[in-house]
Amino acid sequence: MKNSSKRPSSLAKLIAVSWQQIVLLCKALGILTIYKGQLLMVPFRYLIKKVDQRTVAQITPDEYTLQTTVWAIRVVSNRIPLGFTCLVQALSAKWLLRKHSGVRIHIGVHKSTAQEFSAHAWVTYNGTVILGEQTTQVFQPILEWK
Repeated sequence: MKNSSKRPSSLAKLIAVSWQQIVLLCKALGILTIYKGQLLMVPFRYLIKKVDQRTVAQITPDEYTLQTTVWAIRVVSNRIPLGFTCLVQALSAKWLLRKHSGVRIHIGVHKSTAQEFSAHAWVTYNGTVILGEQTTQVFQPILEWK
């Protein structure tokens, strides 16, 4: 006897989302791809200067906007095999939430007991991590920007 409680297919999940969510998924895919390309072609120090020079409006995002934006970035990053790193995801989230105050990108480093070095990027809103949370390692912040 077959188990009829199978998980819904990807197509069934896509059909179940709203048009606004589909548009947001397409925006997330586009922005993730752009930042992936920029990080491959432009030195990071120039990209930081470009991001820092932008002016943003001071709008407070609602919880739904934060959750759906982070959801879209996670869905696209997990489904598209382009290797969207934590930095690409953080830059994309910041761009998609660029009109909202309180959203910051953090970059931190970690050195393990075996002397292995790793780095990580995450996004916070008013001090709470909304994208890129790490529970297994503690990263020492070395860079933060709006």
